[in-house]
Amino acid sequence: MRAGIISGITTAIATLTQFSVSSELPWSQNGQPLYRKNMKKIYVDQEVLEQGTLFPVLSGSEIFENLYSCRAYLAVDAKNPPSQTDSAVLQILTAKSSTGVVNFDEESDYSVEMDEDVIIYTFEYRIRVATT
Repeated sequence: MRAGIISGITTAIATLTQFSVSSELPWSQNGQPLYRKNMKKIYVDQEVLEQGTLFPVLSGSEIFENLYSCRAYLAVDAKNPPSQTDSAVLQILTAKSSTGVVNFDEESDYSVEMDEDVIIYTFEYRIRVATT
C-alpha cells in the first residue's frame, strides 16, 4: 500500500514544481521529524494493518475485514506558504485510488497543525479489504 501511495502522490503532483515526494520514512533526526526539516517534501509512513470480523458465516467460518491505514506528511513555511499548497493538498488526497489494493472502501482525509512558524499537513489513507 505504501509504495502505491508514494507512486500515486508522485504522479498526482508531477505538475506542481514546488513539491517533491521522498521514498524515506518520516523518521526523526535529533528529535525533529524529517518532514519538518525538509519542508515541501512529502513523506509517507509505513502502513498499519488491523483485522476484524466483517461477517460471521453460518458454516462457522468468517469473512474478515482488513483495514490498512497509512499516513503522509507535508510541512510548509507558515509565513511564506508555496502558492501551489492548496492544489498539492487536493492532489495528495487523490492518491487513495492508486494503492493497487483491491478493496471495497477507500477514504482519505487530512488535518492541519501549526508548530511555531510551520504548517504541518497530516494525511491519512484508509482502505478496507474483505478476506476469508
